[in-house]
Amino acid sequence: MSVAARQARANVTTIGSWEGDDVSVSAVEAALSELRRHEQRAAVRTSVLTLVAVVPDDGAASAALDVVYDLGARHPSRTIVLVVEADDDSDDDSGGGAGEDGGEPGDRQHSGIDAAASVHVVEHGGRAVCFEDVVLRVRGTARHHLDSVIEPFAIPDLPLVVWLPARLPAPGDPLLAVADRIVVDSRAVAGAGGPGGERSSVLPRIQALARRLPVTDLSWTRLAPWRSLLAGLFEGPVYSPFLREIEEVEVVGNYGPRYLLGGWVSQRLRVPVTRVRLAPADHVSITVTAVHRHRTGVFKVARHGAERVIHSSIEIDGGPSVSQALRMRHQWPALALGDALTRMGRDEVYCEALEGALRLRAVA
Repeated sequence: MSVAARQARANVTTIGSWEGDDVSVSAVEAALSELRRHEQRAAVRTSVLTLVAVVPDDGAASAALDVVYDLGARHPSRTIVLVVEADDDSDDDSGGGAGEDGGEPGDRQHSGIDAAASVHVVEHGGRAVCFEDVVLRVRGTARHHLDSVIEPFAIPDLPLVVWLPARLPAPGDPLLAVADRIVVDSRAVAGAGGPGGERSSVLPRIQALARRLPVTDLSWTRLAPWRSLLAGLFEGPVYSPFLREIEEVEVVGNYGPRYLLGGWVSQRLRVPVTRVRLAPADHVSITVTAVHRHRTGVFKVARHGAERVIHSSIEIDGGPSVSQALRMRHQWPALALGDALTRMGRDEVYCEALEGALRLRAVA
């Protein structure tokens, strides 16, 4: 567990919990209601949404809850963590959704749900803010009907957000029918998919998903400082004219981030894809080379090595030269998810960047 995660959990007080093996959904509902009823401090619900995280094992469930605890009072929610092991013969990116059949006979015999429910409180601004989480370990045929599993726990009249930390849903996943927003991470999915065709299919699949309902890509959210710093480099009468003649854009980084950032620059600045070069690297950097009045300017935003600092710089033939540094915040997982939970509409800028990314992929 990271330092930030330990601090987050230290700030959260669990005021009631319950566990049960091989239980019904109604039994979990009753237990959660009982927890709230017997805890005076939790009498008033402060949830602003229902968050459903779909993960493959207990380790991933714990990591997801760390992020939720880090959110604390900023986005109090009822969180449902579905621990769903993929079928041996199914698409590993299904997210535990609908399969082609109802499962094997042995699968039906072992169908069931193990559950754990908790109510927590965190101090914020001098007041106690409560939130809840329910961890459901789903076995057997229930894996193919997760919409029915979560429906009783969804808070009426509040948004329902489905978060897939390292997967993409299959087109027929029933969770898509009940979600108001899907949260994915193109960097994590591409990394898990490995090299070759599986990785290269990640962005097209996200684009298809975004045509159905609003999508937040945490990889895109994490790129916000790079995008802000790069835009800031071209402000003012000295630097903005360089935007009129961009010779080359170079973007390095992991698969998802480099394509999204390259696509965003290409679309926003109307740079032909033939002038955008992409290359793999551990951390994101973008360099824009442009010309104005026979002077070459190099505009760069980069993270060097493991340091949590983003550097931006301008170097122009004959001057001036400018440089600055921005220290990255340590709560990025929670901050990125928090941004996703704040925005419920369609992110047009992201969709534009995704379109540009796919154009770059077509000529790669």
